[in-house]
Amino acid sequence: MPPSALDEISQLEVVYPLLFKLQNDEEESSSGTKLRTHCGVLEFTAEEGRVYLPQWMMDTLRLSPGSAVEVINVALLHGSLVKLQPQSVDFLDISDHRAVLENALRRFSALTVGDMITIEYNNHEYKLNVLETQPSPSAINIVETDLSVDFAPPIGYVEPTAQSGPGSQASNSSSMANINHPTSSMAKDIRQKEDAAKGEAASLRFQAFRGAGVRLSSGADKPSSVRSYASSTADNNEKQSQDISPDDETPVPLDLPIGTLFFGYKLIPPPGSEPTDANDANEEDKFQGEGRVLRQRRKR
Repeated sequence: MPPSALDEISQLEVVYPLLFKLQNDEEESSSGTKLRTHCGVLEFTAEEGRVYLPQWMMDTLRLSPGSAVEVINVALLHGSLVKLQPQSVDFLDISDHRAVLENALRRFSALTVGDMITIEYNNHEYKLNVLETQPSPSAINIVETDLSVDFAPPIGYVEPTAQSGPGSQASNSSSMANINHPTSSMAKDIRQKEDAAKGEAASLRFQAFRGAGVRLSSGADKPSSVRSYASSTADNNEKQSQDISPDDETPVPLDLPIGTLFFGYKLIPPPGSEPTDANDANEEDKFQGEGRVLRQRRKR
């Protein structure tokens, strides 16, 4: 829009974000009303007397370059629900519709019933027709709001036929349930694809602390697997202790005072052998030397 529009709006008491109704007075819809839509403003840098619109908006208003359009500042209610109808069955090939729509609808400030919006995904354009909006039946504001999206069957979509056979009665009852609670099968297909994609992503996501907890104290609330493992271990230890003879028992660890060195046990000769005198002399001569110092202490 031109800068003069900003100067005029700044002097008025308007509601932000700025929303405008665009109306083509020269063309009428099939219902006899003027063609109109709603949008926001990107910037005020256009030439005087000109406004720049996206191509889908010009197609909705049946405008050509240089046509006259009426711009009116309006205040719209925040939307809670919008119902869209894809114009091609190719829209069903999208794996995650919620993520695609969340990313695409960020470029829109308002949605009007009858608009034919265009979104891009994987170098492919998808056209969606706005069929219904709530709480306002004509247009809603979708800036910073939680919006629920419902889908109508796309153009060219064929409902799956029920198989005839023993399960015909069950299928009839299910069809009656669907009549009492009407839902869109296309929306169900989309939700099923979204749930499958979420389940696959959750299975691939790392999950920490998936093991079972084990208490240190021997309580009665231990899992059965832990009790069985502990009992089998105790039985194995008891059997091993019974198989070990007294001669195979390991020696008790030494309990020596601090600063004491251990050089081995005293040699006990086997029965029938007597130590020689030379060995006795060596045993008595150990550590019999005198200490020496390199530097004598001075006497005072």
